[in-house]
Amino acid sequence: MYAIGKLLIDVIVALFVVGMAGSAVVIVISFVEDFRELFGPDESSPETEALPGPVHAKSAAYSYSMKTESPRHL
Repeated sequence: MYAIGKLLIDVIVALFVVGMAGSAVVIVISFVEDFRELFGPDESSPETEALPGPVHAKSAAYSYSMKTESPRHL
């Protein structure tokens, strides 16, 4: 019984260490991205701001209509 308990404890410790290493990687990546966002070039400047494209009446937002659906589909 002691050997099974020792094995389970070793597995849990290994999973904990792997989880901590993964969390450390996520923290480092988040820090780098936040650092770039805070101290990088300003994306809202007029030179880099993209103009919005045209809005079409046939886009996906306007394509659904209750009038075109038959009662069998509801």
